[in-house]
Amino acid sequence: MKKIFRRQKIKGRGLTVITFTAIFLGLFTCLMADVVRARIINVDHLLKKLEEQSQKKINNPGKIAVRRGSGYEKGLDFKCLSWSTYPVGSGWTNKIDDRDFFIDFYIPPDKKAIICTTPALAAALTAETRKPFLYEVYSTDYGLHVRITIGLSEVRDACKNLTANANCADYILSRQVIVRYEP
Repeated sequence: MKKIFRRQKIKGRGLTVITFTAIFLGLFTCLMADVVRARIINVDHLLKKLEEQSQKKINNPGKIAVRRGSGYEKGLDFKCLSWSTYPVGSGWTNKIDDRDFFIDFYIPPDKKAIICTTPALAAALTAETRKPFLYEVYSTDYGLHVRITIGLSEVRDACKNLTANANCADYILSRQVIVRYEP
């Protein structure tokens, strides 16, 4: 009788452990794992545009802003797990009325690049939002500097109200999108 009760107790604990592990892995994948390709960065096209800017002496040379179009790409891509990344930094913009979170990355010259996101951000990008997916590309002497802007000023306000620290979600936000380039 004691053996049967003990086996049922062990089975119950095993099921609980498996359930909590599955929930944890699901949340981790949705919020922290960059496995969805949001967009291919057409480096050759951007370099041509930057060259045209430098020839025309445009006001803001060396910078191109790219907004999410209707034909942006998404889907699981194993390059998001295997390609290299070089994060430069992250933070909040200095706009007083509407601060947005940004993440900076570096792409070496002559490398193909993609933008990878978490499933949570990919789902948010497919929904109609008032702030589009935006990234800016700057020309540097050593390649391209890519700044991705995530318009989530609401997160900053919620953190400030809940924890009195406006930057409490910065780590999670910095993991939502990653620029990867071929090794």
